[in-house]
Amino acid sequence: MAGRAAYDQFKNAQEEDAQQKHRASARTALRTMLVYGLPSRFSRPDDEELIWRGDLQWRHSDGRELGCEEFDWLIDYLEDSAKTDDDTEGDALLALSGMRGLGSSTNRRSYISSLIRCMAFTRSSRVQHNALRAIFEAREELASITSVSMPQGVDAQLLNELSCGILTAVSPNSDQAIHTTGSNTSSHLDGDSCYVHLIFSLTKNDEWCERLTHDGHSNRCISLVDRVYRDRYSKLAFYLLVILGRTKSLDKDLPFSAAEERWRLLITTAWDCAQSSLQEHGVVDGIPVIVTGTRLNLTVSDDGVPKEWFADLAAKVHCASLNLQERQVILVDGGIAQAAIDAALSSMQGLYEDLNRLVKQRDDVTSQSIPMHRSLPHAHYDSSPAVCGTSEDGRD
Repeated sequence: MAGRAAYDQFKNAQEEDAQQKHRASARTALRTMLVYGLPSRFSRPDDEELIWRGDLQWRHSDGRELGCEEFDWLIDYLEDSAKTDDDTEGDALLALSGMRGLGSSTNRRSYISSLIRCMAFTRSSRVQHNALRAIFEAREELASITSVSMPQGVDAQLLNELSCGILTAVSPNSDQAIHTTGSNTSSHLDGDSCYVHLIFSLTKNDEWCERLTHDGHSNRCISLVDRVYRDRYSKLAFYLLVILGRTKSLDKDLPFSAAEERWRLLITTAWDCAQSSLQEHGVVDGIPVIVTGTRLNLTVSDDGVPKEWFADLAAKVHCASLNLQERQVILVDGGIAQAAIDAALSSMQGLYEDLNRLVKQRDDVTSQSIPMHRSLPHAHYDSSPAVCGTSEDGRD
């Protein structure tokens, strides 16, 4: 690998001129690799699309994937890059996202510390975002860490600092936030999606859920509800509702009310995703949690919620249940546990029945409020199965 060879020569060089030469060679090799990061075209290493949509993979010439120890030189290179410039650091971070992990046991702490450093509010947006992308690619390894299975070189304090660093990198109060002036809408959505999927994965771990909630990530996720409300991105709505449902389990006080249209839209678009995206990672496992999220503050006494909304939501839940029943054999063959499917079906059935009861109670309240001297038709909800669509939003 040209980059690694050049970096090894840099580390072994004694004269400053030779060091500069080999450092430049290592950087050139790294930048050349990044040019091939997009599947459809060549790109500049600082192309924003490369940050969120690049598919960087490291392989040997015979097609074998690299072991985590083979990235040690690149983690060392990232640490050394702190003494050079943002472009070099950004390149190293983006290349390390292809590792899809936290590195070897000997360099893991150094790597996490570098990621934290690169998300500081003083860093450029490219460095922050490339660090966020690298963490996103390591999300499953991070989510597996608990106090009883803490890997070598990692401790709770380091993970706390990482959580705070992630929030800093996406903070809308920072000049370097994802939503920087001049960035296009697609990049905004890509950045939000990366962050939401990262938090979705981490909150599967109770310890991470507590850590993220303590550091204020639930407030950041609540702020993204307005994006769902404005742009109607159903997949983002699903993952946000799961995150908030998990956060609510910690007795976190959330401003969650179906009387507000933005929350009703979050719930309905999440169920649209549940209907059409069952094969997506985490959707089946997340259904019981969005059932929990949907139940929050859904009461018959809430006059701010139209009865028709309950009826429409019941139909969506029913469609999601039917689709899951019809596809469960395919999903099991694809690796989804039958127990997860059974739990999702059971939770949806309970919610569907409760929603139908709410509709009936609304009907009863309406009929009791009609003056005796007036003859008006009784409100009726047709609980027959709706025609379930399988179209997909296409944006996540």
